[in-house]
Amino acid sequence: MQLILAFIFIFNLHLSDLTGEVAAAFRQGNARDLSKHFGNNVDLTVSGKQEMYSKAQAEQVLRGFFLKHPPRNFIIKSKSTANTATPFGIGTYTSTSAEHFRVYFLVKRIGNQSFIQQLSIENES
Repeated sequence: MQLILAFIFIFNLHLSDLTGEVAAAFRQGNARDLSKHFGNNVDLTVSGKQEMYSKAQAEQVLRGFFLKHPPRNFIIKSKSTANTATPFGIGTYTSTSAEHFRVYFLVKRIGNQSFIQQLSIENES
């Protein structure tokens, strides 16, 4: 029982760290830092275009997004806990031109590590 509780506690800390690092990368418009949390491939949707990208390709797509929509702010609106079967995060990205985007990401755990498996950035307008 203690082992299970320890695992849940450690995973919850790791998920909080991951969520915080994702939020920081969005606030800075830093595609490289964001892509560090991807596995080899990521299901990425940006403004309605959904594709399965390699880590490097996804970084380039995100770099283009941040160039087109420079960051003003990013706020995490909701996130799952360690008890959730599929950890996730939902946030709002605001660009310098006051555009608002809904950001959603799903996390997949592989061994001791957690990776963003799916990332969606959709215009809220």
